Amino acid sequence: MRPLLGSALLLLSLASQASVPLWQVDPVHSRILVAVEHAGFSQSLALMPVSTGVLHYDPEQPDSSRVEVVLQPARLDFGDERWNAAVHGSGLLAVDNYPEARFRSDKVTLDQNGDLLIDGTLELRGVSLPLQLRARRNGQRRHPLPPFRQTVGFSATTSLSRAAFGADAWPGMVGDTVQIRIELEATRDRNAELAPLTPDQR
Repeated sequence: MRPLLGSALLLLSLASQASVPLWQVDPVHSRILVAVEHAGFSQSLALMPVSTGVLHYDPEQPDSSRVEVVLQPARLDFGDERWNAAVHGSGLLAVDNYPEARFRSDKVTLDQNGDLLIDGTLELRGVSLPLQLRARRNGQRRHPLPPFRQTVGFSATTSLSRAAFGADAWPGMVGDTVQIRIELEATRDRNAELAPLTPDQR
């Protein structure tokens, strides 16, 4: 009876995962704001779009959520060509060798304040390290403009050490702690279903 019970529980788990709605990230209205200390004078600010991404999210079962986004560090823009070239160079983001960065969630929990704690792995400059995002759902409803699709929006924050990812040039000029704010919108994709989690994702 135990093998049969185990198989039944596995099937129920997979069915539950398959029911989690899939949302596609809207690249027009999704941005990442980066702040890093500049020589102790100010926080230098840059924007980067979210290139592509998918979100599996159901507000009724947030712990079943998953998110994966792909970023292009070469699109991080500080508003100055020389500053951008320095940031994109080999001592910092090394975009010629590492044109993509990727965040993939491992676990999502809801805290007592109603925030989503998204634990996952950030791959940057060929280095993969754990990272936690704190996210707040701003709204979920039918978009008021055509094509009137169901839309959900989140604001999230986190921070990381650039040196931990090997971006360790100019420690006296550029701060090590990078503050990150994410504004993300996603639209419901009714033509796709959530694929069952692989063993390393469970």
